Amino acid sequence: MNVEFPIVTGYFERKDRSYILGEGSSNAVEVDHDFIDKIPLKKPLDGVFGHSSEGDNVFAFNYGPSTGGFMESLDLKIFTYGERILSVEAFPDFKRRDITLKGKSLRDAFFIIERFNGFHSFSYSTLFSRAIESIENISPSPEDTGTRIILLETERIISHIYKAARLCDAASQNIASYWLLSLREKLLRILGEVAGHRYLFGVNRIGGLNRRIDVEKLRKDVESVVQEFRVIMKGLYSARIFIDRLENTCITDAKNTRGPALRAAGRSFDYRTLDPYYGDMDFKPITERDGDSLARFLVFTAEVDASLDIIKNTKSVSMEDVSKDPKSDFPIYSVETPSGDAQLTLKLESGVIADAYLRTPSMLNLDAFCSGIKGNVKTDVPFAFESFGIWISEIGGIQ
Repeated sequence: MNVEFPIVTGYFERKDRSYILGEGSSNAVEVDHDFIDKIPLKKPLDGVFGHSSEGDNVFAFNYGPSTGGFMESLDLKIFTYGERILSVEAFPDFKRRDITLKGKSLRDAFFIIERFNGFHSFSYSTLFSRAIESIENISPSPEDTGTRIILLETERIISHIYKAARLCDAASQNIASYWLLSLREKLLRILGEVAGHRYLFGVNRIGGLNRRIDVEKLRKDVESVVQEFRVIMKGLYSARIFIDRLENTCITDAKNTRGPALRAAGRSFDYRTLDPYYGDMDFKPITERDGDSLARFLVFTAEVDASLDIIKNTKSVSMEDVSKDPKSDFPIYSVETPSGDAQLTLKLESGVIADAYLRTPSMLNLDAFCSGIKGNVKTDVPFAFESFGIWISEIGGIQ
């Protein structure tokens, strides 16, 4: 059977069968083998990013893996004949990890998935927990479900503030960068105080939460930080030099991006609008149309206020009426991480992981960066890259 989706966002093969994941879909769909080769995003899903260029006077040079101020090790091979970039190949193998969950106990698998990208640990531990809860028909308490949403949105705010700081640093806005990093540190210390760990390790569990969270204190402290964040943004939005560096830089379309990068290119897809956790919330994705570094910056900074609204208005959320494990060979479980939607398929046998596949947003966003940076110059690379919120630790994925 061949099925067309607006975007095929992932694929995996098991023995003599092939399956694809579609945007917002709840089940993986079996397809013919030759269909896989026609997927536009097959190369990045296989870990291949960008391509080379040839021609008179064309040469290549390596940018990285330790230069350029990247947070994680990444090697870029830039093809050019002078100043303009013709094409880029990205090699994430210095940090890339192919992690296997198959054969692991739930405890060991949870430990791995919570830590493979520590900056978004709560997003991934929630995704895994919800998958197991659906399979085993477990319903966390309404209080725990509501607190999970609040912690997810707090993690999103921290991630977006950090991304803004990295972007400011790349664009030589040092004072703003230091100020934003201090705000991120404040929030991490707040989480350490109310949850016991600044990256929320050990807070989540299958069936709910391990700790009681002082939600009212968290709301108050997060709002205070966001108010200070708005002051910084007011200055940056009017900083002509900063805006000029981002505008028309690394323009992408919506075909190969996820998360804020997707919404900055005009598409309003945000898994939170489909997520039963967010239920009847009147949540509307924030979008821009230009698809450049400035548009991405405007989207993820505006999402800080949107996340604060969710944190302030979320209390308890009942999941009793949500349908459990779909009747499918490979049901898909999703969560909107700060970088975009992640999709997980999972099978259990006697309490052990029998099969798993995880498609992360960074797998697609790295390819979008490689495509969008064409035509720009070398000095555009750092702040163009930072506008995506790419995490190299996510590239390898989990099976």
